Amino acid sequence: MTKFDDYGLLAEKYYVEEQLSVSEISEKLNISTKTLTEWKKGENWEEKRKTYLSSQYSCYSALQELLMYLSKDALMKIKSGEVPESASLNFIAKMAEKLPKLKAINEEKNKQQTNTDTQTQIAELIDKKLMHRD
Repeated sequence: MTKFDDYGLLAEKYYVEEQLSVSEISEKLNISTKTLTEWKKGENWEEKRKTYLSSQYSCYSALQELLMYLSKDALMKIKSGEVPESASLNFIAKMAEKLPKLKAINEEKNKQQTNTDTQTQIAELIDKKLMHRD
């Protein structure tokens, strides 16, 4: 078995999903940056990262829409004197902390929609706002 067979999928996961740099992966797995750079190019990790981040954006966008729906439904029930379902209220409470990050992503996305490379910019924005939590 080759070094790629042993570490390739793990290194790719670190790069694509965990957003680690090649140098960080190199330190973590004790593999040279040259080897990792070759794997990155050969296995198209950059495109996989962009696709992954775009799918994360879609997921977070859907979550925001769901939270808005559940919040409106709960508010309507409260106004009419009903008690909203506890499961909905618990879900809203747990996910509410994510809304400021989602709002920032959506505002930035709306500003950048006229650019031709929107997908790359969304991926970079998600990387900045969600993965590195700045």
